[in-house]
Amino acid sequence: MNFIIYGFLTFFFMYHLNKYFYRSVLYLLGFRVDEQSLKNLPLRFIVISSHTTIYDFVIGMLFYYGYLHKDYNNYILMKKSYESIASPFIGLFDKKLKLIEVNSKKNGLIKKIIEEIQHKDNYIMYISPEGTRTYTENLKSGYWVISKELNLDVCYIGIDFYDKTIKIETPRKVEEQWDEEIIKFKESSLKYKPLFPENCYFYQKDKDM
Repeated sequence: MNFIIYGFLTFFFMYHLNKYFYRSVLYLLGFRVDEQSLKNLPLRFIVISSHTTIYDFVIGMLFYYGYLHKDYNNYILMKKSYESIASPFIGLFDKKLKLIEVNSKKNGLIKKIIEEIQHKDNYIMYISPEGTRTYTENLKSGYWVISKELNLDVCYIGIDFYDKTIKIETPRKVEEQWDEEIIKFKESSLKYKPLFPENCYFYQKDKDM
């Protein structure tokens, strides 16, 4: 928990630094961004990806501040216990970060998200269908429901921790059936190796086959 709080504080205190600062940090960490993939992005869209470590979030935030912050608000889902601590700092340092509180039972979360963003523009929202950094075989369909309800494009962001590449795949509409959407998510996930492949169900299943 402290790591997340300190991480947020670091980003907020650096908020007014030039975007090239964040790009330089990514460069020093060895990451190369496919800038061609950033062209012609929608005014609003959902970002999806595999999630096996907190470093996904750290690299993702560096990427956001370096490349997308100027044009997009960023809606972040956060547990209530974290949100109560982080929210005051976000209001002070960065009004483009928007927190949506997630209670422990997640009751009514999808409805709450839809009501929050349905009339907004110029935003991204990151959702991990795995819903956890630990190993799971069950993907959550939340992003699929939201995308269909609001006619939002989804974009898979590929962060490969071994090739050290970051790419946003071409925006697309979600599949009509959830089972078909799972296949699309898997196809994208397998292109980019996460930091801890053993925590990714798709990598484990693909190896077993």
